Amino acid sequence: MTSNEPVAGREFAQRHAGRIYVGGEWLLPIDGGRLDIVNPATGAQVASVAAAGPADVARAVERAHDSFYKGDWPLLHPSERADMLRRLGQAMRHRAADLGSAVTLEMGALWRESVAGAQAAADLCDYYADLAEALAEPDARAWKGGRAFVRYLPVGVVAAIVPWNAPLSLSILKLAPALAAGCTLILKSAPSTPLDAILLAECLEDAGIPPGVVSILPGDNAAGEALITDSRIDKVTFTGSTAVGRHIGAVCGGRIVRQALELGGKSAAILLPDMDVETAVEQLVPGSMRLTGQACSALTRILVPRRKTTDLVDAMSGALGALRPGDPFDAATSLGPLALERQRERVEDYIREGVREGAMLACGGDRPAGIGSGFFLHPTLFTNVDNGMRIAQEEIFGPVVCVIPYADEEEAIAIANASSYGLYASIFTHDEDAVWRLAPRLRAGNVSRAGLYIDRTLPYGGLRQSGIAREGGVEGFRSFQEAQTIYLPS
Repeated sequence: MTSNEPVAGREFAQRHAGRIYVGGEWLLPIDGGRLDIVNPATGAQVASVAAAGPADVARAVERAHDSFYKGDWPLLHPSERADMLRRLGQAMRHRAADLGSAVTLEMGALWRESVAGAQAAADLCDYYADLAEALAEPDARAWKGGRAFVRYLPVGVVAAIVPWNAPLSLSILKLAPALAAGCTLILKSAPSTPLDAILLAECLEDAGIPPGVVSILPGDNAAGEALITDSRIDKVTFTGSTAVGRHIGAVCGGRIVRQALELGGKSAAILLPDMDVETAVEQLVPGSMRLTGQACSALTRILVPRRKTTDLVDAMSGALGALRPGDPFDAATSLGPLALERQRERVEDYIREGVREGAMLACGGDRPAGIGSGFFLHPTLFTNVDNGMRIAQEEIFGPVVCVIPYADEEEAIAIANASSYGLYASIFTHDEDAVWRLAPRLRAGNVSRAGLYIDRTLPYGGLRQSGIAREGGVEGFRSFQEAQTIYLPS
């Protein structure tokens, strides 16, 4: 190992133990709440941290509201906010190993991927800093009565709620454009994954973000409910389950509050006849097993020409069986644990349901032997699946994949679209023209050729029950702004 490589840390340390980050100040939680954090790779507790309750939420919202409506933050020139975002990115790069270790300790992602995710999140701070400066000037528009301009103002006080599966990446995906746009923000982490959020707060402190602008609140559902129902919140941005998103949407709709909901998925991978099975499997395995299948964009329905089904199942079973579950800090490990014990139990319930429905297990379906007390599960492949089965329709959020045969291209498109979700679809073909031809017929917010690809500098989101609005890219930046038209008559 060279000196400039990150070093894994298996213990969590924080500078302000027992406190939460409220508007730039480390304070004791009003109700003395705590969250006990379990390492999913061992089942053992690795930390106990301070938790925010409804009273802490109210205090954080008050500071964010005052900072936005009475302070200077939204009035700063975009270049000033951009400089602070770049400092945040620098602070995160300096602590990338710590941030990566925190994510691995709290949710079990492979450490090398967690560190890469921390570095990518830091780069996203720079991206939005550059974007804020590039889009700083108002747009001149034609108006027959004189001159007209459209400029963009920050939406206001933002509530950002992130899930446990990719907590740091999704925190920055919300925080960076919100700050670049001039918003203030309260970020609530999931109850099981607050460790990265605490370190992110330390990075915000190191970057010199002004008082009142950002609060980082580890907390449970009561804290989340207090946040989304506070009348001083101008926008809610949420990533998580469709069920919770539906509730947040109803609350926001009742108050006519801006919202962005990035929810579930049941994404289809469509193998066209020209695609060879071996090449497809090379991308299907990472596309379906990312974060041990705990990704809303995971390619969990493989649609294959009927005559290629046996070859695909054999090749996919062999590739999945070769994955090595184990310690996510170990470089030899290729599959981490499920993030929560209850999540593993939920996935196992779906596996049993698939068997009851008549699907056949081609591989997996059980827990690895001799691996200790972590929340591990073998990658699972179902064949003989009908698209109407629950395992083909509902988001399992684990290492479970369904193989569904089709007769022709029309049936493949029909099966892919026969879902309540619409987040991602991938067309496995060597022919780019086929992607251009079929993509408009797929009800999905993202379409790729032969793999799962996500670039956070491009818009990301879904249709139907996969959510509302887009995050990432220019579109994600604009979602934290309101257009204001200015008329200057001649």
